[in-house]
Amino acid sequence: MSDGAVWGEGDGPCPTASERAAVESAIEAIRAADRVIAHAQAARQMALASASQVAWAQHERQVAAGGSSRAWAHRAIAEEIAAATHTPGRSVERQMNDATVLVSRFPVVRDRLAAGTVSLPHARVIVLCGDRIDDPAVRATYEVRVLERLDRVPMTAAALAEVARKIAQELDPVSISDRHKAARRRRRVGFRPGEDAMGAFDAEVANVLGVGMMDRIDQMAKTVIAARAAARRAGDPVALADDRSLDEIRADIFTDLTLTGTPTGHDHLYGATFPQTPDAGADAKTGDVGLGATADGAGAAAADAKGGDVGLGATGATADAGAGAGAAPCTGSGSGAVSAFGPAPKPVGLGAIRGSVHITIPATALADPTHRTEGATLAGAGPIPIIDAKEIAADATIWNRAFTDAHTGVLLTVDQRFPTMAQRRFLKARDERCRFPGCRQAIRKHYVDVDHTHPHSRGGPTNVANLEYLCETHHMLEQMTEWTVTQGPGGVLEWTSPNGRVYTDTPPPVARFTPPDDEPPPF
Repeated sequence: MSDGAVWGEGDGPCPTASERAAVESAIEAIRAADRVIAHAQAARQMALASASQVAWAQHERQVAAGGSSRAWAHRAIAEEIAAATHTPGRSVERQMNDATVLVSRFPVVRDRLAAGTVSLPHARVIVLCGDRIDDPAVRATYEVRVLERLDRVPMTAAALAEVARKIAQELDPVSISDRHKAARRRRRVGFRPGEDAMGAFDAEVANVLGVGMMDRIDQMAKTVIAARAAARRAGDPVALADDRSLDEIRADIFTDLTLTGTPTGHDHLYGATFPQTPDAGADAKTGDVGLGATADGAGAAAADAKGGDVGLGATGATADAGAGAGAAPCTGSGSGAVSAFGPAPKPVGLGAIRGSVHITIPATALADPTHRTEGATLAGAGPIPIIDAKEIAADATIWNRAFTDAHTGVLLTVDQRFPTMAQRRFLKARDERCRFPGCRQAIRKHYVDVDHTHPHSRGGPTNVANLEYLCETHHMLEQMTEWTVTQGPGGVLEWTSPNGRVYTDTPPPVARFTPPDDEPPPF
């Protein structure tokens, strides 16, 4: 080590004064460069929108003179820009369209981009989530509210997307259920052959199904990796020769499931057979059982003949359900069950593993028999139709009631029917994701750990005011480096970097509505 560097208690490097100064200088230089880049990108967006405006003026003259109604003027100008910038013409056309939307429909975001206080990725997220709002006044309110949230709680573009979707949903007069009915017509699966005899699958499905599908594949892959590690310790030659990464195993399991309906290529690897039990998909930490398989082997739902959606709800499945109740605005949260196509044989081995989702449902929405009260959200994805959320909750046997602050939405307490694992359930409802600033890793088996804010080894208590969920990477970062964290009221975390910078991470607001003060609890 140079410059007198030493190692801290966690075996991580302890920066020297000169190293801290060098990093601080680099951070400031990067931030200054980002502001210049944002300003230049705003100028580019303005230029693209100006070119698009010229193209459409030429197009209107062409149509008025009896010419072709096709947008040849737009294509011609796009191709000229493409030739000058060495960019594909179709790409320039899309850029011109996107720039026009940003410049003409989101002036506040445009000005913030030009000032260098918002990045282009953040601006694109705000535009994408809010462009469906047609009323200019409502759209302007949406801009202000999203930017105010971003100023108050700095976050990545991916994190902002979830916030922006929720705000747009609150302001949009068209409900998420109505929009989902139209959007589900876009369901599709495609395959694109690529280079080196490899290709890429892509699919567009309902968020609640996609999250559950990915979670199930993740769980299966992690189970295979754990079995491989045990077999390697025993000297199994097959396990020793298997050098696949987690992504490779996910892809192989996806192939198994698609071609055979079960993970047949992985059930008997390394001379081991995975257990065949109704609980095979249970989370050892929380006891959740989720999406995919049913405890009695019978899929409860079939495809919707009109819309093609797979039904929600699995016979015999047990899972955490979202049910909200309380004297203040409140929600419930947990994992629900979603069935696969049925009927199906009794799941065995890896096939018994079930995916899980984490949903939050306002109590007023859950109690509304007309299904007109929205507000259900899928952790990490945003709003979902209330009818889907209710069907997930209906088939679960464990319900949590979450009491929240009427104005801030901060989770205050969780009332359990089953007191076991109460702290984990509380943290799962409060945190939803890894609590390191900017991390979007959802709370799922194998991916996150419960961490003591003030280390238990140094006298830190084991209560929810001293606990938070962290993904494996950021848990190790906190333990092995000079990053430190403290927890304030409402689960607000303040992270301090090795250079002394402070970053605040606030729990996602659970309540997204404010009923009248005299409204009684709906239960």
